[in-house]
Amino acid sequence: METVFPHLTSTGPAPSYRQVMDAYRAAYARRVEEGALRPLVLPYHLYGSMALLAYLCIPHTKSPLIYAARWPVLLAIIAFQWKTVNEDSSVMMATGYASGLTGAWGVILSVTWLVWNKPQFDAQRVNRRVRKRQANGAPPREEPDGKPSVHRKENGSADLNYRGSQPTGMSNGKSAKGSSDQEIEYYWQSYPDNFTDRFYWVSDLLLNFRLPGWNIAIPPLPALPPFVKTSLGEPVEAKSRSGLSSIGLQRHDTRAELVRAIMPNFLVGYFVMDVLKVVMMKDPYFIFGPTTYALPWYLEGCSPFTVQMIRQTISSVAVIVSLEMAFLLAPVFITLICGPQVFGLRAEAWYWPSRWGSWSNITNKGLAGLWGGWWHQTFRFVFSAPTNFLIREGYVTAKSPAAKFLALFFAFGISGFLHYCGSISQFPSTCKWHAPLFFMLQPVGIVLQMVVCTALGPAITKMPRAVRKFGNFAFVFAWMFYTGWWLTDDFARGGIWLYEALPISPLRGLGFGVAGDGWWCWEPLGIGWYTGKHWWESGIGL
Repeated sequence: METVFPHLTSTGPAPSYRQVMDAYRAAYARRVEEGALRPLVLPYHLYGSMALLAYLCIPHTKSPLIYAARWPVLLAIIAFQWKTVNEDSSVMMATGYASGLTGAWGVILSVTWLVWNKPQFDAQRVNRRVRKRQANGAPPREEPDGKPSVHRKENGSADLNYRGSQPTGMSNGKSAKGSSDQEIEYYWQSYPDNFTDRFYWVSDLLLNFRLPGWNIAIPPLPALPPFVKTSLGEPVEAKSRSGLSSIGLQRHDTRAELVRAIMPNFLVGYFVMDVLKVVMMKDPYFIFGPTTYALPWYLEGCSPFTVQMIRQTISSVAVIVSLEMAFLLAPVFITLICGPQVFGLRAEAWYWPSRWGSWSNITNKGLAGLWGGWWHQTFRFVFSAPTNFLIREGYVTAKSPAAKFLALFFAFGISGFLHYCGSISQFPSTCKWHAPLFFMLQPVGIVLQMVVCTALGPAITKMPRAVRKFGNFAFVFAWMFYTGWWLTDDFARGGIWLYEALPISPLRGLGFGVAGDGWWCWEPLGIGWYTGKHWWESGIGL
């Protein structure tokens, strides 16, 4: 959107990132004052998602007219979301990117639940309830766990999947003996009759990316834990006992297990992000993207190949660590800080399995394993929804070449659309088609590797296993190096690395930053009241 510095023509020392941010803030304020831009405004930016939530809270399983109304609702949501993608931005760089990303996500989520799936007909989630024993020895009385709930199957019939006794006491993430007059039991909850229950049910459906605890959860998630399956009256298989999924995602059954799994990652991630921020802000590439400004001291004398290798490696590590830190915030807050007493079942430890698959996915399956197994599967449900719909409706056959092609096309096409919209909404100027090109090149690489491996199959099978694993890794490394710059360059152009993820920086506080840096990093945040042209456009501007 905006170019403030001559970063493609100047050859001297680059301005510091603090000077760049000051210039961006001034230019952004002018654009907002002129009415050319609107900040990400709450609740205005969420109107599309609120419309989807409202529609799904209206029962339509017995009303063809209400069910048909999903089409005008969908068109209205798409129009509004596209409007926010093109008009909203933020000088807080991560927020600016998220503005377009969430706008696109609203479109994708609406199509997923209004076209590709019928959640009111098919979806069920695991829920839990407290059953209090009567003093006179009568059967336990069912009560909701924390929130009012009428637990129903479809069309209102009760779901009586009670097996075993699950007492209260969720301090360690699963049911444990509590007081003798009550117990916790799990059950499958279909679309509820009660409006309050419907609101919680639909909210969980829309906010739950991977859908753990739902009957439509993505396949790579670990199985439900044994104590939940026992309560549901379902057999407990070996994969349920192990807590390990097919791609290496690990389930944590107790709060203590969750703490041991995520807190070291969180602390190490915080330190790594601090180091990355200090290093990146010394290189003008991470401030402007490709630039003619002078190289930082640690890249002087390096060949262009080496410079690109170092920058792409730093960018890749920064992306992975930033995502991991963002993923960890939800379980830290919901499970470790608030707990089940506030969020119910959604705060139980097993609800938050790990995000990254086993490294063996890459060494065993190459580029397909990178994207289909090792990389986080946060958006897998919406990525696979179109293909699953076509298979379910009989348009294509499961596991056929056509189904595999469509799965690749939709998954990487939707991902490209998400990042395209994120690039549009960034305040600095970007090349918005670069991110989609990167994602559309990935299925090309997957098919290319499959063709080569098939053609050389007899020779490859004779090689030692270690050599085959290294070959897969080498192909992935080379492909990502020669295609990754489409994405990493555009991230840098859009100023994504100018965002301040950490409130306190030990390294900058100790003097390793640039002039003006200190311990505290979150100033100014640029949050305030925004008054739009109409009352419904006003709200908290980010």
